[in-house]
Amino acid sequence: MTNKAKKLFDFIQSYIQKNGIAPSYDEMKNFMGLKSKSSIFQYLDYLQTNKYIDRDKLKSRSIKLKNVIPLYPEISAGKPLDTDLGNMEYIQLDHLIKNKSQNTFACKVNGESMNSYGIHSGDIVILDSNKNYKKNDICAVQIDNSEISLKKVELLKENIKIYGDNDKFNPLTIKKERVKIIARMIGLVRNY
Repeated sequence: MTNKAKKLFDFIQSYIQKNGIAPSYDEMKNFMGLKSKSSIFQYLDYLQTNKYIDRDKLKSRSIKLKNVIPLYPEISAGKPLDTDLGNMEYIQLDHLIKNKSQNTFACKVNGESMNSYGIHSGDIVILDSNKNYKKNDICAVQIDNSEISLKKVELLKENIKIYGDNDKFNPLTIKKERVKIIARMIGLVRNY
């Protein structure tokens, strides 16, 4: 997605979430700082051709978002790392994920510590922060408010046990107040 198309798409997405309806062409033009709407129509054509949106070209405010979710740059499956969550793209899911919510997002996996669970470096994990967590779920966890990594979690009374690859990663038991479960894994996409 081009930078300007992404900027417009982000605006459309946040506008729809806030107002329940798509922005007008004038609102999009003003947001993008343009003098005419012709460039807006080009960006919308690009977004529609690439299946990020659907719209009726003859009707104002007819834009509907297609099945896309945010794709964050990466999540560690090894040593936890700081992840820049402000730098996102979008991934199209078409009909791969059922019951997608506004809290569904994706991250590209970086690391080998989840190999024994069938999750490999380069895979894209689909996560949802709106799901209930159960014993042995695979989740994006944040330790001490800074490091985000993908691990299997076991919720204990006062602690959370964090598991990685059975052969290479010794389980960690950490006090609950030090760990924030960001989201639960609900799907995986692998390119060959």
